Amino acid sequence: NELLRMINNLPEGYKLVFNLHIIEGYSHEEIGIMLNIKDSTSRSQLVKARRFLQNEILKLQKNIAV
Repeated sequence: NELLRMINNLPEGYKLVFNLHIIEGYSHEEIGIMLNIKDSTSRSQLVKARRFLQNEILKLQKNIAV
């Protein structure tokens, strides 16, 4: 449940690319065509989404440890 909440809290562009690539399995090239963006932009958005989620998980772990 926490992970789903974190994914839902991603900024809209990050969330869209994350869901299309990670959840639905589209390639960056396919995402680029669907969203009318460069595939490099899709890759960049995914990296930023992962970084955002990693930071949220670390915050959660720190709160649990306290």
